[in-house]
Amino acid sequence: MLPINNGYNRIKPTYPKNVLKFLLIFFLLVPPLVFMPGSFKEQWIFTEYRESKLAVLLITFWLLAAWFSFFFFERYINQIKRLIRSSIFILLSFLSLYSMMSIYWACVPEAAIYETVQWVSFTFMFLIFVCLLKSKKWLKMAIYSINCAFIIVTLIGIIQTFKNIPFLMPISGTKYGSTFGSKNACFLSLGSQFFLLIFILGNFLNEKKKFYAILAGICIMLELIYVAISLSRTAYAALTIGMASLFIFMLLIVPKDKRIFIYKSTGFSLVIFFIVMLLTQQIYPRYWNMTIHRISNQMIPFILHPSNYLNKNPRGQLILDTCEMIKDHPFGVGAGNWLFLYPLYHNHLKKIGFNRKKQARKVHNDYIQYLAELGFPGFLAFIGLLFLSFKKLLSCIRHKTCNFYEKTFAACLTAQLVAVAIMLFFSFYLEFPYRKFLFVFLLSLIYTLPSYERAKISFTPTS
Repeated sequence: MLPINNGYNRIKPTYPKNVLKFLLIFFLLVPPLVFMPGSFKEQWIFTEYRESKLAVLLITFWLLAAWFSFFFFERYINQIKRLIRSSIFILLSFLSLYSMMSIYWACVPEAAIYETVQWVSFTFMFLIFVCLLKSKKWLKMAIYSINCAFIIVTLIGIIQTFKNIPFLMPISGTKYGSTFGSKNACFLSLGSQFFLLIFILGNFLNEKKKFYAILAGICIMLELIYVAISLSRTAYAALTIGMASLFIFMLLIVPKDKRIFIYKSTGFSLVIFFIVMLLTQQIYPRYWNMTIHRISNQMIPFILHPSNYLNKNPRGQLILDTCEMIKDHPFGVGAGNWLFLYPLYHNHLKKIGFNRKKQARKVHNDYIQYLAELGFPGFLAFIGLLFLSFKKLLSCIRHKTCNFYEKTFAACLTAQLVAVAIMLFFSFYLEFPYRKFLFVFLLSLIYTLPSYERAKISFTPTS
């Protein structure tokens, strides 16, 4: 006799979860590989490849958000309510709303709308990602997906150093290119996921998975080679200071019985670093010499004489001009509107003629640019995001009940956030939609960690 189906013994379908997994992997894996080639009379149409990536990001995200809302919203409703009341979400929401408000007084409203759409979308993304990535399986899936994407980008770029790929735009100043187009667009994005790869390596070493650790080490070596020949001073500084902070920070706070893990990881990283230097010198002697020249003649003099940066360097002169703009517009000129108002303020940088061939399009300092575009309210909200993120990472690392996996993850995220903070200071990190996505994705990863905000932070090593 067949059992009566009364509705309580139905098996839940698995396709909603499988579709959500597919959308998540697609959302993290595909955008770095998307570009729109094409030229007209030998002039590249899509000079930064940003719109194609933004289109894929937004379309895929809103599909993922709709699917999540329809099938999984009730399951995560309590987490969503708590997140909505959190300080980090309030600041993200304020940044989105203030960008929207700036449309009304912006010189070019379309540019403000362009920025607002991104911040609103990525704010909702933060909610969904924090809910999903609290599960270790979903977290690993996300980290592996985004790192796979950048490994493919790195391989494409390295191939381009030996053989030109005609449908990829060459990176400015060199003969090689990437799916990101220009030099800074590529290498600042690479610098935004590098320490997630370090975390994967450390996790494999800790779990004694030697084969996977070797694969992760090779991937790190390839990325370092690619960055070494990039001639990107900002990427050099961000990765170097990030690595130093990771080592020092973990050495100060990790329990003594776990420090052998740090020494192993550091030793492994140093071996990879020296191999990278030798390979770069042998395979790319021209780029090696140019890199040494940039470090010795540009980076070191700046460190020794920082005052010359503002007075003699064009980027420093841009900052001085922007300060005049800030004085006249304390509430901001409107999101994305700096480049449209700067011609009225180029007093220090008078060599810029603002014609079809030469013009200033960014400050090369996102802190100053956001202060100019969103005024003091938006700037303080943005600084608040960084402050709360660092605070959460420190409280998680120092809490006694936080396990070693969570502490190492928090330490790697701290190094990544340090690298991003440096790139924000020396470049136009948030101007590109994909890097804005990477910034909010990093915040999402930070807020998947357990909440220990009330923990008393101490820098004395635990026993």
